[in-house]
Amino acid sequence: MEPRRALFVALFLSTAILVIELAGGLLFRSTALTADALHVVTDILAVAFSLVALTVSSRPPNDTLTYGYHRFEVVASLVNGLSLIGIAVVIVYQAYLRFLSPTAIDVAGTVAFAAIGVGLNVLSSRVLQSAQTNLHDDHDLNLASAKTHVFGDAIASLAVIAGAIGVSVTGLTYLDPIVAVLIAILVIRSAVSITVQGGAIILERSPFKDMAELQRRLGGFSGVSDVHDLHIWRICSHITVASMHACLDADGRTDPSAVRQGLEAEMGRLGMQHVTIQLEDVCCTPRHEHMKGTPEGSEQIV
Repeated sequence: MEPRRALFVALFLSTAILVIELAGGLLFRSTALTADALHVVTDILAVAFSLVALTVSSRPPNDTLTYGYHRFEVVASLVNGLSLIGIAVVIVYQAYLRFLSPTAIDVAGTVAFAAIGVGLNVLSSRVLQSAQTNLHDDHDLNLASAKTHVFGDAIASLAVIAGAIGVSVTGLTYLDPIVAVLIAILVIRSAVSITVQGGAIILERSPFKDMAELQRRLGGFSGVSDVHDLHIWRICSHITVASMHACLDADGRTDPSAVRQGLEAEMGRLGMQHVTIQLEDVCCTPRHEHMKGTPEGSEQIV
């Protein structure tokens, strides 16, 4: 299914789940089912942000936004992650009130409505998976977060069913708000994951865990004597940018263009889409000393 259409379908399904489970939670007096309905709000936000981000980020670059609007994906995911915290607080508060004032629930109705939620969430997850497959990008941050939300809500709905059956078997009405608290923990876990991922991109953290090893690997490239001032960061979840200084050895100085092309190809294999390489005929070492000024007599090959 075409990604934008798939997101619209997922948004419709998530809204349907919200209406059904919220009505069921109020009708059958189930805090867990109401909490699951509020959890679905996170699905709606995730899918809506994904839809907006996909639409906006597809706009071409211009003179002032030279990378286009791809960073909007990250901003949307951060807003999404932070909004989940508020949802979790509401769920915990409602569970707290139910602990103070236990109320019997309609087990059959709760199970039936939660089962509908499971079915619709599974369908929504399959739709989002088709959207991600058609984008040929399994790491799109918003699509991944939307799919994670939907999958998590399916698990939450199953927990509601288990809790309702537990109430029926044991007669312990506080099992219902306990399930609600567990759903809140699930929401907070999602919030932390999405916020950390988006924050890492905003803070321009390198996607490579061992930058020193990468620097040594590039420094051992044919025609290169040293690599320094290596920076790698992400514009969004699927665009990685890199810049570096590479010192040429005697062999490299005979054909600097071949060295640059080789380094660019290597960086491309490592998943970097935009690479800027400054070749240096006279190496400005020790490392980072060039930031204090370029040594006299140095010649930079562009």
